[in-house]
Amino acid sequence: MNKNIRLAFVGVGNIAEQHMRYLRDFSDVDIVGLYDIDDKILRIRQHQFGGEIYRSINRMLEVQEPDAVFICVPPYAHGEAEVSCIERCIPFLVEKPLSNNINTAKELADKVHESEVITCAAYMNRYRRGVQKAKIFLERYPASLVSGGWLIDTPSDHPWLTQRELSGGQLVEQTTHLFDLVRYLCGEAASIHCYGSKGFVHPNDTYDVDDATTVSIQLKSGAVACIQSSWSAGFERDIYLKLFGPNISVEFKNWDLDTKIVCRDYLVPLEIPGEKDIFAIEDRAFLNAVKYNDPTRILSNYEDGFRSLQLSLAANESLETGGPIQLTDLQRYSK
Repeated sequence: MNKNIRLAFVGVGNIAEQHMRYLRDFSDVDIVGLYDIDDKILRIRQHQFGGEIYRSINRMLEVQEPDAVFICVPPYAHGEAEVSCIERCIPFLVEKPLSNNINTAKELADKVHESEVITCAAYMNRYRRGVQKAKIFLERYPASLVSGGWLIDTPSDHPWLTQRELSGGQLVEQTTHLFDLVRYLCGEAASIHCYGSKGFVHPNDTYDVDDATTVSIQLKSGAVACIQSSWSAGFERDIYLKLFGPNISVEFKNWDLDTKIVCRDYLVPLEIPGEKDIFAIEDRAFLNAVKYNDPTRILSNYEDGFRSLQLSLAANESLETGGPIQLTDLQRYSK
């Protein structure tokens, strides 16, 4: 591909803006189309980043013929955009979570698998240098125990976020990042059991998600993981993931995942600061995959992202049933 990459956006809210702020500085990218159901935010994004406004996804794809599409919609709104891209064999990056409905995501994963269209599930932390270095170490020195947490205050920017039917709750919206890293660094899960707490937070009448959860995961490797989440940590935010083994410890801290690796065979701990521009790094990988028709540049395609979504939704199922969930379908697709 010798020409600039023509990009269209389906959904132009906050997460789309994060991508656009970096994409506008890419010399080989043109943002040509914008779709959203909110006219006000559409006009704001057009003023900021350019592109023609559309009220129909199909019309935008037909007129603009983009080389790639960024799908940045809430969990409950997935389906139409992905199918429209798959039918036209247009590569797409889709923001996590891929859906809050396992049947919708499974149907889309099947269609992607059959079409072989280039896709990217936006689990951006896989592209961090610290995560990549930790993966190399952990392949040689496996972890036996994983401990993680996504502990923040109650979100108030999007009313749908704290409605389980629309978002799937924190396990689907945010903690999925930690579930994905557990899978990426330690392999697939065999079973999962989740406990939750309610009644500590009362922000509004529509709030119906758990205030906090703790998830126990048995991995197929034999290792175990405990992942905690909270939308009721009002005084101290904390995002972290720690991995321990007989010969290694790995710690990721904060949103940027500042990394510290301590290994028995190395005298000096390895410390790697987290990247501030991780969206740019992820976007560049996806666009290069499109530009050079090389999907191996992408570290999490749709089918891989589907497996991380399955883990989040299995945790929710455990919350509802009160018992452990056996995971037998996480290897549905080969990488």
